[in-house]
Amino acid sequence: MDVKQQQVIYHDWESAHYEQKWAISFDQRCIEYVRGRFLRAVPGGGHFEKVVEVGCGTGFFLLNLAQAGFVGELHCTDIASKMVARCVENGRTLGIDVHGSVADAERLPYPDATFDLLVGHAVLHHLPDLDAALSEFRRVLKPGGRLVIAGEPTYLGDRVANRVKQAARVGVKLLAVVAGAGAVLATDHADLAAEEHRAASLEPHVDLHTFRPQDIEVLARSVGFADVTTLTEELTANWFGWATRTAEAMLKPGILPDRYPWLAYRTWQTLFAFDDQVLRRVLPKDVFYNCILTAAAPAD
Repeated sequence: MDVKQQQVIYHDWESAHYEQKWAISFDQRCIEYVRGRFLRAVPGGGHFEKVVEVGCGTGFFLLNLAQAGFVGELHCTDIASKMVARCVENGRTLGIDVHGSVADAERLPYPDATFDLLVGHAVLHHLPDLDAALSEFRRVLKPGGRLVIAGEPTYLGDRVANRVKQAARVGVKLLAVVAGAGAVLATDHADLAAEEHRAASLEPHVDLHTFRPQDIEVLARSVGFADVTTLTEELTANWFGWATRTAEAMLKPGILPDRYPWLAYRTWQTLFAFDDQVLRRVLPKDVFYNCILTAAAPAD
């Protein structure tokens, strides 16, 4: 199958597990996280009347952006129909209307100059043709409209994160040697039905890119965006986050104490503040893990 079929099959399957896997919620914790990412990209914030999220997933970025008060009429697209359905349903639960469309990012189902704001979170690294997708983003934005893409992995940050994940896996396996694998290790995907197992096994194939921040800027300018900027964040916070996620995925439910998610979140917050207030001032932006791209469609 081609890469887009892989994206559809994997993300349709993942829609049922996505929020638990990434600790997604629509409460104050995630509202504040999204607010922070948006204000980093658009200092002063403002209000954008008509907004679309491309690669919406279950609505983490779009719906929390709405709850933060930055956007009005909401539209969402994703290549995976079950992700779109989940986003719309999450909006309904929150009392927020969302217009959902199943769509390829390279062929968005909207007229030219439709939106004041286009957002995405952890979407670019899934797209096979970045030129075509970014050209579409520019096409559907009104003159002067704003583009904000957050949560993209940097090249150096991802390489370091992979080492952290490997170390976490080794640590959990050592624990399993001491305590007994059957006592602590979760079963991988062995208990899934064949079709689900096939979908889950596509995970290594759906992440297509990592980015050097300057390369994203060049790409955005090449398709006609103006006022292009990239920002990066998370270093030690990212290391801790990946170690935590790796351990949680490998361990049976109940092994970690009930208070662990709260303690992990507080630890991540402390490390994030250290990265932002100390390390970001002295280290090059390429070493941080998460990249934010912000740009504008040229005004008439």
